[in-house]
Amino acid sequence: MQNNIIKYGLIAGTVIVLIPVVAEMFMGRGPETFRIGEIIGYSTMILSLLLIFVAVNNYQKLNPQEVVTFGQIFLIGIGISTIAGVMFGLYNLVYVYYIAPDFMDQYFNYYIENIRNSGAPQAEIEKQIAQLEQEKSFFMSPVVNFSAMFVTVFGIGVIVSLIAGFFQRTKQAQAA
Repeated sequence: MQNNIIKYGLIAGTVIVLIPVVAEMFMGRGPETFRIGEIIGYSTMILSLLLIFVAVNNYQKLNPQEVVTFGQIFLIGIGISTIAGVMFGLYNLVYVYYIAPDFMDQYFNYYIENIRNSGAPQAEIEKQIAQLEQEKSFFMSPVVNFSAMFVTVFGIGVIVSLIAGFFQRTKQAQAA
């Protein structure tokens, strides 16, 4: 099981890192790409973590005599999600601190501009911008930055793991 987790975790992590890199090569870098970048990023996370289903199927093919439980499926998914999350968290640190050190400033300014253009009452706009400014220093911390990216990938992986466990368990019950 461990080799399966490592193999598919590394594949999922590589996909999560490489797709945004390739997308940036084609789209460029800057505030005009942030919205589509978010869509590409989250879509990539979800699609790459669907490899949990592939990993479970592979594990079952390699162990046809073994009944794979919901718990085992969940552990496979959690393992894959952990590896992919660590890879994405590390990539994000390298990106934010070395590749595009102005990214966080641009990203926060992008959101401030969206708030200003939201059409909300001025008092609400000022309140949201003040809150965003407070959060900015928090997110500039490498630990928080890494943790936020890790938790994003890991959280999606937990959901996919639960779904995989449910569907795999259903197939096993019908086969028994």
